Amino acid sequence: MNFTKHNQAVLDLDSSDPAVRVKALRFIKNNIIGNKTKKDLYIGLNVIPKLVTFFIETEGVDPEVQIQAAIVLGSFAYGGEENVTEIVKHEAVKPLLECISLKNDPRLIEAAARALKAIYKCPTANKNDIFQGYHLQDLITLLDPDALKPKTDREKIASVHTAELAATIIARCCDTNEQQIQIAQAGAFPKLVNLLTCGFSKAQEAALDALAYLCRENSDFGKEIVKTKSETNEDPVKIMLNLIRDKSPTMRLISAKCLTHLCRAKAIDEYLNDITLAVLPTLVKLLDEKGPVREEAPHVLAYLIRDNEELQKAACDSEAVSKLAEFVTHISDQNSSYYDPLGDGDKLKENALMALAAISSLTDEGRKLVVDAKIIPHIVAAMSHRSYGVRAAACQCTRSLSRSVHILRTNLVDAGIATPLFKLLSDESTDVQTMACATLCNIVLEFSPMRKQIMEQGGIEKLVKLVHSPDNTLRLNAIWALKNLVYHAESEVKYRVMEVLTYQTMEKLIEDPELDVQEKALNLLRNLACPKPEDIEEVFKGLTESRLMNIIESKLCCSWSDEIIKQILFVINNIATGNEYHKKTIMSRTNILTHIKNYMSHQNPDIRVAAVWCLINLTWMEDKHSSSQLRVRELRQFGFEDIVKNMANDENLDVREKVKMALVQFSQV
Repeated sequence: MNFTKHNQAVLDLDSSDPAVRVKALRFIKNNIIGNKTKKDLYIGLNVIPKLVTFFIETEGVDPEVQIQAAIVLGSFAYGGEENVTEIVKHEAVKPLLECISLKNDPRLIEAAARALKAIYKCPTANKNDIFQGYHLQDLITLLDPDALKPKTDREKIASVHTAELAATIIARCCDTNEQQIQIAQAGAFPKLVNLLTCGFSKAQEAALDALAYLCRENSDFGKEIVKTKSETNEDPVKIMLNLIRDKSPTMRLISAKCLTHLCRAKAIDEYLNDITLAVLPTLVKLLDEKGPVREEAPHVLAYLIRDNEELQKAACDSEAVSKLAEFVTHISDQNSSYYDPLGDGDKLKENALMALAAISSLTDEGRKLVVDAKIIPHIVAAMSHRSYGVRAAACQCTRSLSRSVHILRTNLVDAGIATPLFKLLSDESTDVQTMACATLCNIVLEFSPMRKQIMEQGGIEKLVKLVHSPDNTLRLNAIWALKNLVYHAESEVKYRVMEVLTYQTMEKLIEDPELDVQEKALNLLRNLACPKPEDIEEVFKGLTESRLMNIIESKLCCSWSDEIIKQILFVINNIATGNEYHKKTIMSRTNILTHIKNYMSHQNPDIRVAAVWCLINLTWMEDKHSSSQLRVRELRQFGFEDIVKNMANDENLDVREKVKMALVQFSQV
């Protein structure tokens, strides 16, 4: 390689002659486009800070120099994450954002927007700069092709292309709800909807993508998009349903994606028939395409049908399972027709597993189809895959399948799922550890034949270690798995768990900053104090009577979470199933009794049921012993009998049934 001419090109950037600078920039541009080696060479020659200087020290800088410099920066940005890191390090983003203002040459605006599009494609790129000052408003303005006042056909095409770039940047800059809000408030919706009717497919695709991300998990914005008409008074949903029949696979995919996001945002419930008959079949057919379209289609399909039993059944009735299963079993075989050098095989396998997990998450029909596709051994193998995304997806698939006791007892056991799943608790990826913990929540239940195997391999120790994780979701899933492990377990299992976890740690988890963690920790306490008096006594010893009652009082008094109230009431309920001493411990706390009585009129019927259950167990008499009768009389004096009499006509059937039981108890004394 002739390094001299490349060195000279970099030196020529310092020339005072604009023509020399432009020639040098064009030389660099022609050398680095599509050539990683040359990009690395010029980065090593420290060319990026020189390029940035052309936008900062603008006095006397020829506009053509800035245009060519922006093009070169964009080419570097398309070279991958390392190059973007270099560009960001040399503070090029803000100067490029300055270039997208309408006061600049349209060619410079387009070049800068192209560079920004490449920069923001990198997931680690900081998006904050775009929300500072007037940059976001400039970007929204560019969504209107007429804003650049094109006169010739060539200029019109260029302005539409700039609008496409602006829409793509927006799609990549709405990761958070706050970013969605700022983009919406800047007026993005009307301009993006108008862009759907521009007639240029790439710009339409970019607008669809931006709208999809702006309404992701955002019901308010989904509804706002749906009611936003185009300038020609066209309905955006009908436009999308029309575009989903486009001849371009990419257009069909992105239209399906946008409709999926609107569907998930509960913004188009009246279009459910179209979702079932148009969007879902389109996504299944796109599994036959090549490259990136086929790679993303399973991901969109998984998101569409997640938590929706009707759509999962519709997916079962299609050819989705067989096609997805083929990806899982054959994608690693380069001789297979499923190997596609233009796509990412690992990503396709990950997305296929996620789609299979979604299809089998709610229905036995879906689980049976997945099992019949004979891919369980491949799911097990995927737990050791090089890609953390594939490993996590394999866990998710296992989690869905393990919801069937029959499949858990037979197919998953026979496939030897326990050992590779257990290893993933120590995975280098927190996401994989989190999903492995979530999967273990099903695996360790009392009906599972793998519970003993997990324990023998040190599962308790691994889960306790993860309970201390700073990651909220991982901590939640770890305590969730532990509370399932002790559910209906032998006393020896409970003792072993608490020997490792310790009651002190459980106390800390009961006061965790995350309410979900608190709720699962209380559920663990509930499961420990059940069903034998010896189990309850062990909890009394572990926490001490005083600390246990203080925890109960604290949660009854200070919780605003229905789930936490319910769990603490069931802790009381389980203690009240114990011996006379355990019942008296609760009876001695007037504050606890007051809260139980108050919760009998709670608006949540589950809480009313739990409160009445506490009363049933407190009034339960194994015999006509005087202490039992005294307890019932004390509760009558406390007003409980009058309360339950007033609940006899409760609107909830379960509450009414429990009330009948309680009244029978009072009638015996």
